[in-house]
Amino acid sequence: MDKRNMLTTIIGEKYYRSLRHSMSRVFCFMRGITDTGSNISVSSGTILKGGKKIRISDGVVIEKGAMLIAHGPDSFIGIGSNTWLCYNCILDTSDGWIKMGSHCTVNSFSILYGNGGLELGNFVRIAPHVVIAAMNHTYENPDIPICKQGIQSKGIKIEDDVWIGAGAKVLDGVTIGKGSVIGAGAVVTKNIPAYSVAVGIPAKVIKKRGIK
Repeated sequence: MDKRNMLTTIIGEKYYRSLRHSMSRVFCFMRGITDTGSNISVSSGTILKGGKKIRISDGVVIEKGAMLIAHGPDSFIGIGSNTWLCYNCILDTSDGWIKMGSHCTVNSFSILYGNGGLELGNFVRIAPHVVIAAMNHTYENPDIPICKQGIQSKGIKIEDDVWIGAGAKVLDGVTIGKGSVIGAGAVVTKNIPAYSVAVGIPAKVIKKRGIK
C-alpha cells in the first residue's frame, strides 16, 4: 500500500485532500509563492524559483521534479485552474512570461520557454518531450560567437483545445489556432489555422478536423 492509499484509509479521502492542500500551500509559501488557489497539490520535489512571480490557481497539480522558473524583472508564470504539470517538465520564463489557461496538461520532459511571451489557452494538451521556444538566437555575423549576438523574441500563442504530439517543436513567432492537432515530431515554424491537423518538418496542414 502506497503512502496516499494508507493515509486515505486512515483519515478518509476528504481529509487527505485537505491535508495535501495545506501542505502544498505551506511548501509554496516557504518559496515565496503567496498567490495560490484552493485544492492544489504541489509535490515537495517541485523546484520553484521566482516566488512572488508565480500564480497557482484552484485545483492545480504539480508533480515531483517539475521546475517553474520566473527570474526576469518583469517575468511571471500564471497556471490556470485544474491544470496538471507532470513529472520533470520545465517552465522557464527567461526574461519573458508564461500564461496558461485552465484544464491544461504539460507531460513529462516537455520544456516551455517564455522569452518573448508564451500564452496557452484552455484545454491545451502537451505530450512528452515537446519543446516550445518563444525566442531565436541572432546569428548573422559569422565573426561574433552566436551566444554574444543576442536573441529575437516575438512570442507564441497556442489557442484553446490544441493537442501537441510527443516530441514536437514549436518555434518563435507562431500562433496555433483553436482546436488544432500537431503531429508527433513536427516542427511548427508558421501559423497553423484553427481546427487543422499539421505534421512534418516543417509542419504542414494535411487536413481540417471533421473534414475527410
